[in-house]
Amino acid sequence: MDQPEVGVEDLRRALIDLARVNRLFGGTRAVLGPLRPWLARLRPPIRLLDVATGFADLPRAIADWARRTGTRLTVEALDHHPRICALAREACRDYPEITIRQGDALALPYPDQGCDLAMASQVLHHLEGAQPIRLLQELRRVARHGVLVSDLRRGTWPYLVTAATLPLVSASPLIRHDGPLSIRRGFLPTELVGLARAAGWPSPQVRRSAFFRLVVMDAMDSTGRGA
Repeated sequence: MDQPEVGVEDLRRALIDLARVNRLFGGTRAVLGPLRPWLARLRPPIRLLDVATGFADLPRAIADWARRTGTRLTVEALDHHPRICALAREACRDYPEITIRQGDALALPYPDQGCDLAMASQVLHHLEGAQPIRLLQELRRVARHGVLVSDLRRGTWPYLVTAATLPLVSASPLIRHDGPLSIRRGFLPTELVGLARAAGWPSPQVRRSAFFRLVVMDAMDSTGRGA
């Protein structure tokens, strides 16, 4: 999706469809479910970092929840792709609490414990070699209270269901191609926990969610240790 030969309008359509898929098939709920209790326990104003934000549909969903509950919250939404950042800024024009920033997920431009919570969704399976561990290390480095990463569960059944369903909900060839491929590059729960431990997370926990979603998370105390 982030290849240079992809046109801006094709990219926009794919991002809109991907946001709808996340909303309809559990991607948004998988993150908001465990995130809301964390946010409710923290003292506002809360600073949240979303890495590899894409179209920033998750930050917008989180901001909508914060508005409904009267929670003072700001979101830094970071992505490496300049065209995706530009489209995300358009989508977030009515959300002054969200800042879109271009940057490297593997070398986050934030100080240690520079935000309250750090998260990433549907990006880990795109990384190779030592990159997944590096991303998890960076998320934990910049987070004061907790880290959360959502991704896809690998398996034959998830692959077949995804391949059969996506053509029904998206006309984008990018989504139809990337969806089943992403499932094939996904994880088992034990693999996600293993990566988090290798990255230095003290007490990672994994949570299954609907439509083949996995969330691995870890809370820290005020010193940055596992809570």
